[in-house]
Amino acid sequence: MDKPLGAWVKAPLAYVLAEVKTEALSDINDYQPSIAKQLRQDYPIQRKMHLSRLVATGTQIMFEQENGSAWEFASPENKVAVILRSNGVVLHATSYTNSEAFLDRLDRILKVFSEIPSIYVNRLGIRYIDFILPKKGETPEDYINAKLNPDLGLSIKKEGYSATNIASYPMENGMLNIRYMRGRGQPSLPPDLGLLTLEPSHHMKSAVSETQPTAILDTDRFIEFSPVEKLDLAKVSGLFTTMRGDVSRSFKEYVITEHAKNEWGAS
Repeated sequence: MDKPLGAWVKAPLAYVLAEVKTEALSDINDYQPSIAKQLRQDYPIQRKMHLSRLVATGTQIMFEQENGSAWEFASPENKVAVILRSNGVVLHATSYTNSEAFLDRLDRILKVFSEIPSIYVNRLGIRYIDFILPKKGETPEDYINAKLNPDLGLSIKKEGYSATNIASYPMENGMLNIRYMRGRGQPSLPPDLGLLTLEPSHHMKSAVSETQPTAILDTDRFIEFSPVEKLDLAKVSGLFTTMRGDVSRSFKEYVITEHAKNEWGAS
């Protein structure tokens, strides 16, 4: 049986992503072979990717193809991968020992990435997707602060409704976004993340009744630079540690309930 992500015994984490977004690197193809050679030591599975962007118009959501190059390098188990593209680098995972190990991976990747001269950063971000899968007879609000649930009370059955809440909180050097999506049955990743190329995590494969109330907690902490700043590995590493701390503190102190901590084996 697959282990849950994270240090907690029954951690709800399903997916984690960290991104360093840069100004356009028009010469990315010149450096890709050297970067690929180094990345393949830990990430031997290579995939050429086709870029797309999510476009929302009224009630319709569609994907449009973008120009540009991108490559993904995945671990042998296909549970951790690096995406190298013309506007930055992404590390994402469905296998996660703890945040320190994840950010250590990112540090090593950025050291390789930084062989490209004159990289200017315009955004840093870290994102956690939790799947809230209550036991039969429970609801997501047994685990998640009920203030995040925008229920109007119109449903005939307590478990029968779906609702979404998006909250944005200004932080020092950036923002913290918390999206709470309540529904029923097996959750799935938000559509803006595209198709999952990694091996699904434990919670993505859980057997969940179609009528069971469930939820997705999508937490995004980011910092934007204006004006842009030249890539400084030590500074970027420190900022990711700060962002991760902000997410952890908000999650433990404000978002989840005592029942959740007991059920998930919080450490």
